[in-house]
This record gives sequence, C-alpha cells and structure tokens, in this order.
Amino acid sequence: MLSRVAENLYWLGRDLERVENIARMAEVSHTVSVESGGVDGDQHAWDAVLAATGSLGLYNEAHKDDPLLTPAEFLLLSSANPNSLRRTLVVARALARELREQLSREVWEEINRIYLDVHATRTDFRDFRDGMHAFCDQVRSGVASILGLFDNTVLMDEGRDWFRCGVYLERADMTSRIVDAKYFVLLPSAQDIGGALDRSQWVAVLRSASAWQAFRMTHRGAITGPRVATMLVRGEQFPRSLYFCVRAFRRHFEAASDRTPAGQTIHVARELALLDLDLASVDEAALVRQGVHEFMDGFQARLIDVDRLLHEHIFRVLPSVA
Repeated sequence: MLSRVAENLYWLGRDLERVENIARMAEVSHTVSVESGGVDGDQHAWDAVLAATGSLGLYNEAHKDDPLLTPAEFLLLSSANPNSLRRTLVVARALARELREQLSREVWEEINRIYLDVHATRTDFRDFRDGMHAFCDQVRSGVASILGLFDNTVLMDEGRDWFRCGVYLERADMTSRIVDAKYFVLLPSAQDIGGALDRSQWVAVLRSASAWQAFRMTHRGAITGPRVATMLVRGEQFPRSLYFCVRAFRRHFEAASDRTPAGQTIHVARELALLDLDLASVDEAALVRQGVHEFMDGFQARLIDVDRLLHEHIFRVLPSVA
C-alpha cells in the first residue's frame, strides 16, 4: 500500500475517533452543567473537557476577547479552535475525499452527511443549550455508524488495519487524557476526597469514557478514584481501556505491516510490546504508588513515541508511488 494512502487512513481513523470523543465529553459536561444549575461545578466540568482536548489555554485567550464565548461553542463549533469538533471533522472529510477509492460509497456518504449536518449548525451556542444533547448524540451515532460500515463494507485488507490503528491510538490517548483532566482541573481539596463531590466527578469521568455501565457491572462498593482509574487503565474486557486499546493497536499494526520488511517495523513493534507488557502489570496499588497523573503523563509520552516511530519508520519509508 502506498505511504500516502496508509497514513491518510491512519489519520482518518484518529480524526473520526476524536470527533466522537469530543461529542461524548461535551454531552457529559452539558449534563453536569444542567444538574449543577450553572454554579461553579459547571465551569469546572467544561475546563476538564477543554484540558483533555488541548483547548483550555486557547479558550482562555479567546474568552478575553469575547467574554460571551461559551466553552461549548468553542469546543464544538468554533473555526478558530484547531481542536474543535468542527475543525476536526473538516480534516476528516478532506482525508475521506482523498481516499474515495479505498472507501465504500456508504462510508463516504455517512462521513459527508455528518460533515454537512455539523456545517449547517449555527455557530452561536448561546441560545442552543436545549439542542446540545441532540447535536452531540447525532454526531456520536454518526461516527458509530461509520465505524460499523467500515468493518462491513470495506475490504478486509491492510487499509482497514491502518484505519483501526488510528482509531485505537486516538482512543487510548483520549481515555488517558480524560482521567488526567480529573487531576489537572477537578481534583478536590484533601477533605473532599472520597466525598460526594469527588464521587460525582469520578462518575462524570466514567461517563466521559462511556464506562459507567461497564464499571457498575464489574465493580461492587464505593466509586473511588483509584478503582475508576485502574479499570480505565487495565480493564481487559472494556474496549476503551488503555490495555485493550494498545493490544488492539498492536494486533492491527502486525496485520497492516505484514508485508513490510522487519527492519522497518521493529522499532514500532518493540515499543508496542514494551507498552503492552507494562500495562499488563498495572494494578490499583501500583497506580496509587506511582500516582495517576504521573502514570497518565508517561503513557501519553509513550503514545507520542509510537506515533513518531510509525511516521519515521513506516509512513516515510513505504513506497510513495505505485
């Protein structure tokens, strides 16, 4: 497969997964906002999402120039925010247009439909609070449809595996950022840890990672930070845990690079094997001992290394022309 095609499929997977994550986190923050009645917890919830998407500093600067700018507007529909849902979807659609020959008609049409729906949505969210849930749910359902259509209408070749590599790397990265944002923005004072506020924030973390029901099915007793973090790191059966995503990425990478010389793949393969091994040894005690924030920071740095090695040794080395 040509390097440009493989890389574009990888980034299409990443961008679509990112769109879904942004919509889901925004929906949870909106729910917290409504339940809090617009008190301090409202802004804290949005700050956590903005931090997780790398948009907090950008929003604070933009808010100085436009005090009426809402976090929802900036995160979902702002063309000035390079990390917004709208901007990410624009990039995804452009990639899909370049990949038309590799995508089925159904996949392309669904990507285009979501793009047109978002593009037609008013850019002023100040009077859109009542419609935000429906908007986010529509985007999430659309991306879920695309992922299903990709598995059911696109050839099961290395292109699908590169696409899935992008999905799982982005998913692992965002799960780690959701947990880390709790510590970066929401960490309560020492006397609040274990209390009602701390518990409600960890429930929001679980919902932001689509893990609330899975956690309830697999855990009994109190909802605590270490228990939630351990599940999101080590949950073998939960498809958004770091461990699950890294193993899935590793499986799809091995399939996608099956015909690539071992000298090119060994760097990525080695890093994935080490990451897989390290995650397999994590338990609640080890996570508490190291510190959740420190663990997530280290994990994100290692994902950056995987992405860098992938581009240096695979995408930049594969044939660029047929």
